[in-house]
Amino acid sequence: MSDYIYQSIKTFVPDIECNDKDGCLRVFSTELSKASGIDENEIFSLLKARERFGSTALGGYFALPHAKTDLVKDIVGGVFTTKEPIDFGSIDGMPTQIFFALLAPAVKPSILLKALARIAKIFKDNDLKEKILAAKSLQEVIETIKEKELTL
Repeated sequence: MSDYIYQSIKTFVPDIECNDKDGCLRVFSTELSKASGIDENEIFSLLKARERFGSTALGGYFALPHAKTDLVKDIVGGVFTTKEPIDFGSIDGMPTQIFFALLAPAVKPSILLKALARIAKIFKDNDLKEKILAAKSLQEVIETIKEKELTL
């Protein structure tokens, strides 16, 4: 795995209209399917199974839905924002509006752990979150995260 998370971002969809966790997971699954070639129902099942262990909403309006699978060789990520914050089961009780969804190779569990730690650290920055909410393109999101990541 590269040490740079921005290289894993394959899709960005702003202002999703979803009202609940399952609705959002469906959108993430569809978009990650387009980026990875994996069946969207398979991705949905993987993400939903992970959420049953506990919410991936980390607080501060941010969630990190993720799953391990044998169907990817490298990390595939997508950044999503919702039109309105939704209840994603956050540990701070606040709604969530920014999501970094991630698929990682099951055969390399350390890659997933490193990626999750790095993404969580990056998204603690409130200025970065504001820039992501205002972003209009995949390139803008990648550049924003790259800029932040290179300062860590």
